[in-house]
This record gives sequence, structure tokens and C-alpha cells, in this order.
Amino acid sequence: MLKKKFLFWLMFFSLFIVLTLFAVGCIETTSNSNGQTNGDTAVTEIEEQVPIRFEDIKPEIKILEPDSIGTVYMEAIYTNNSHYPITGYDLTVLLKDKNETTYLTTFETVMPGETSPKFDSFGPETQDPNDYEIIGLAVYARKDDGKTLAIEYDIKLDEATWYEYEE
Repeated sequence: MLKKKFLFWLMFFSLFIVLTLFAVGCIETTSNSNGQTNGDTAVTEIEEQVPIRFEDIKPEIKILEPDSIGTVYMEAIYTNNSHYPITGYDLTVLLKDKNETTYLTTFETVMPGETSPKFDSFGPETQDPNDYEIIGLAVYARKDDGKTLAIEYDIKLDEATWYEYEE
């Protein structure tokens, strides 16, 4: 009986140590433009801190004419003006006319200085450019050391969170 309790506590503490080391190993940084702090995470000027600024990869969105059954689509491209190859680009868009969210996503690798291929999703039925709003963006880039840089932009809060990981 004593041996079972000892093994239980040994496994419990081993699991605790592994989870603690994992949590410490994940580095996350948040940044926004108003210099506030968010709990223990420093929140500073977005333009100075974020490895890839939103303005360097801002999309160009075009609303297309309805197709033969009346469905409206949007297509987008972006130019990679950062120093990193972009391996994933996931734009979150609010369609104001229907109060629905849609995603413009591509996982084509776009090297620095290149323009992405076109990618598309549903658009506002009104075809009015004022009836959509970019609310978020998740970007994945490859660093020189082989790690992946993941950045999530919250456009409404003017905040960015990023971390690195190995695949």
C-alpha cells in the first residue's frame, strides 16, 4: 500500500515538473500601440516590437461580381514586405451586412518582396466595400534558424501576440 502511494506521488510530481518546464518553454509576447501592460505580459508599441508589422503584409481585397447563382466572393492578395518567408496567412473578416465571419486563407509560401497568389472567400452580398471589416490576422513565417514564427493580430484592439515554435 505504501509503495502504491509513493508511486502515485512520484508520477504526480513528475507530471507537474514536465508541465512546468513546458509552460516555461513557451515564450509569448503581446504588443499594442498604447504602451499598457496586460497582467505579467508587457504591452508596448506595436510598430517597434512586432517582428512583422501588419502594414508590411496588409492585404488588398477586391469584391467580385456575383457568380451565376448570386453568390458574392472577395479575393485578396498581399505583398510580403517583411524579412521572413510567409508560410501561412489567415485573415478574419466580418461581413457587416450579414453579421457573419469569413476567412481569407492561403498557405502558399511567399518570399520577401513577392506578392501572394490570389485567395478568396465569401463577400458581402451588398458588394459594398464598407460592408466588410478586417478584425484579425494570423501569420506564420519561417525564421533563419528554422523555427516558425506565429503572429496573431487583433485589429480592433490594435494588439499583436507572437511566439516561436519548432515543427
